[in-house]
Amino acid sequence: MNVPARPISQSAGWTDGLRGLMERLGEAFGPLEVRNAGALDDVRQTGFAWTRQPGVVCLATNRDYFAQAAGNPCARAIVAPRTAIAGEAPPDKAIIISDRAEELYLHLHAIQSPDAEGDALELDHSAIIDTTAVLRGRVWIEAGARIGPRAVISGPATVRRGACIDAGAIVGCEGLYAKTIQGERVHMPHFGGVEIGERAYIHAGAVIVRSAIRGEATRIGKAAHVGVMANVGHDAEVGEAATLSSHCVIAGRARIGAHAWIGASATISNAIKVGDHARVRLGAVVIRDVPERGDVSGNFAVEHARTLRNHLKGPDR
Repeated sequence: MNVPARPISQSAGWTDGLRGLMERLGEAFGPLEVRNAGALDDVRQTGFAWTRQPGVVCLATNRDYFAQAAGNPCARAIVAPRTAIAGEAPPDKAIIISDRAEELYLHLHAIQSPDAEGDALELDHSAIIDTTAVLRGRVWIEAGARIGPRAVISGPATVRRGACIDAGAIVGCEGLYAKTIQGERVHMPHFGGVEIGERAYIHAGAVIVRSAIRGEATRIGKAAHVGVMANVGHDAEVGEAATLSSHCVIAGRARIGAHAWIGASATISNAIKVGDHARVRLGAVVIRDVPERGDVSGNFAVEHARTLRNHLKGPDR
């Protein structure tokens, strides 16, 4: 579900609006071709091709992403190289064509204005919050939630009923999202938030990175468990009752299905989908989608039974 947990400020991302900005960026990122330029006036922020926030400009580096963005009513502008454009441009969307499409989009993301709102805490009286915990920004803590010693929660963040954030866990920080723009290495700001589901358990030292997109959230599902020192990247989604074991890494935009199990020190690459009830064995490195009830292991991960056969066979047999 790609809607914010609570109302979030949707102020314009650029002071002069996107149309005026594009007129000035032609020299730096040109040549640019803009179709249906009037739709640029409706753009308020950056987003992904699937983002469900109104008035986004998104990047489409290939025809699949272009088709997804074209069918998304929330996408009002698409930045794309000419090779990614399939068929006629949707009449309700601006199409920004550039040979440096990705770099242009990243620049637009990086220069957006951050929300100016300060702390706004809403804490249920039954929540238990350690005196050493740090809550900052817009944070909502629901009934029966527990926040442990030295935990840090940076909003916008919602901790649902009965959830636990254990000692030293960090929820809502910015993660590693570095890109090269005009020859300089630039950190991509994170404008979104985090939602921790009912009865979810975030163990000691785990890190949950906030969404990169304003109004969106990195989501930990109901009754999901995130193990000691595990890391969940921006805009990832962890399904209901999924288990992320200690020291595993879930990269940005990955999707972990309901009741899935990710073994200790496993790594799930960015944008990978792990199906419901799937198993990823300890130490696996996953670079391809794992189907529902799949069972994979190894580096790079393949079907677990195949890994075992290769191991038992050995190099000299």
